[in-house]
Amino acid sequence: MLPDPASSDVLQHRSSLHRRLSSFDHAASAFVSETLPHPRWFSIPLGAVSMTANYGILWYVLAALPWLSGADHGLAVFIYVSAAVLATELITNVVKRLVGRSRPAQAAEGGHIPLPISPSFPSAHASMGVVGALTLSSIYPAWAPFLVLLVAVLVFSRVYLRVHYIADVVAGLALGAELGVPYVLLINVT
Repeated sequence: MLPDPASSDVLQHRSSLHRRLSSFDHAASAFVSETLPHPRWFSIPLGAVSMTANYGILWYVLAALPWLSGADHGLAVFIYVSAAVLATELITNVVKRLVGRSRPAQAAEGGHIPLPISPSFPSAHASMGVVGALTLSSIYPAWAPFLVLLVAVLVFSRVYLRVHYIADVVAGLALGAELGVPYVLLINVT
């Protein structure tokens, strides 16, 4: 017979597991954001790249390139990608408000980029990145390696620059996949 999920032992086990995972998340994130070197020649350009993805701007610009270059279906591609990215940002922000996780504290010497005012979990940069990369790659498969690399740089930057925990970006990646895969499979733009 299985134990009652509401039993005291099960609740204590879940609480203990949550504490251990949280402790690991904080320690691993601190290693990336505080222990790794942060030379200005690296952190300033990385911060600039990271900030281009605020509010999905990077993905809107990439989606507009085919349209602006006169490609067939360019406007349709822009609308297709932009709609998915915007919906993902809105859904991610609802989840952020529901969870309400605080962002990592910026170090005494200050952060590398301005600390966003929204809650930390999940990372909207990660969720929008996955959706942007999936939608654009479904139309332009040759772009896929560049887009995957771009998403990897973005999610690394969010932890490295001390604005997210690792769990935030992992959850953002998962949420982006949950939203992006069905969108790409169910809606065809070309």
